[in-house]
Amino acid sequence: MGLLTPNDFKSLRALYTAQLRYLLSTENQIVKGLPKMIEHADDSQLQQAFQSHLQETEVHVSRLEQLIAEVNENDVDDKKDAIILAIIGSGENITKESDAGAIRDAGLIATAQKIEHYEIASYGSARDWAIQLGLTEHAALLQKTLDEEKHTDNLLTQLSQRANSEAVAAA
Repeated sequence: MGLLTPNDFKSLRALYTAQLRYLLSTENQIVKGLPKMIEHADDSQLQQAFQSHLQETEVHVSRLEQLIAEVNENDVDDKKDAIILAIIGSGENITKESDAGAIRDAGLIATAQKIEHYEIASYGSARDWAIQLGLTEHAALLQKTLDEEKHTDNLLTQLSQRANSEAVAAA
């Protein structure tokens, strides 16, 4: 969830609101980072998967803005998430330190899956907290996003099997 200081959260609602704001930061960073991943991916199916996920991520941003506005008195700012910055940075290093092709694609997929796994954990927690707080509409939207993130992760797993085989052959 990012870096916290002691006593930041005195209620589950405060923790939930912060989680949404961290997720908004995550999704905004992904919107900024995916075009670079699309540009650096060599495999056309991987480029398409990244492009589709970019469009989906833009919807996730809108959903989060709606949810945050409802629980944070229309203050829809995000909370910077250092964890995602670090993961995106590692992906940028892969593009700088590898030539175009299967090896780079394998690294980009691994970076994307790290992000997906982080999002899956974060959305799952937020959904559970929404349920506990009686925010059933929030829980339903968060579940929808969680399902979409899991679908993307499954697609990346399928793409990685081919990319990893091609990377071995390229070495």
